[in-house]
Amino acid sequence: MKEKLRVLFAAFEAAPFMKTGGLGDVAASLPGAVQCPTIEMRVVLPKLRQIGAEYQKKMKFLCSFYVPLGWRSQYCGILTMEYQGVPVYFIDNEYYFGRGYIYGQSNSDEGERFAFFSRAVLETLFYIDFTPDIINCNDWQTALVPVYLNLYYRHLDKFNRIKTVFTIHNIAYQGKYGTDILEDTCGIG
Repeated sequence: MKEKLRVLFAAFEAAPFMKTGGLGDVAASLPGAVQCPTIEMRVVLPKLRQIGAEYQKKMKFLCSFYVPLGWRSQYCGILTMEYQGVPVYFIDNEYYFGRGYIYGQSNSDEGERFAFFSRAVLETLFYIDFTPDIINCNDWQTALVPVYLNLYYRHLDKFNRIKTVFTIHNIAYQGKYGTDILEDTCGIG
């Protein structure tokens, strides 16, 4: 019997939980469409305030831990639910995701928010019963996942075989920042 291909789909938005554009549509439909007897899909999203109460009530708390980010460690909770046959994990951090908007109004700390999310995606793998063969990263909000994987996790057995795919849904949004945020914010020397 052929072993399943295990894919973790990392995105910052997915309908019906939260959506601002095409990424939300793709993240909502692609994992369920790809899921089959030979492919196991799972999704990881931030637990944004905009997620409706009907979905928040269905989420089950799994655990909490701290995510290293630059010189600090930030709280991270993991909640889960199944949506249309696909397990979905929600990364909880009130400081980064408990805002009244999905994407920043002033863009002042978007780099930090998405650096946290990218690092939390990888840290989550220590706490769930799932090791993907592939992490599908979507748009700039998850662009640091492959970087962090290679810098901090690749040497560990659980991570050394993981491949990444980076999908760009809208090239207009690139998250451009100066190199000044690399060390302090992202923890990259």
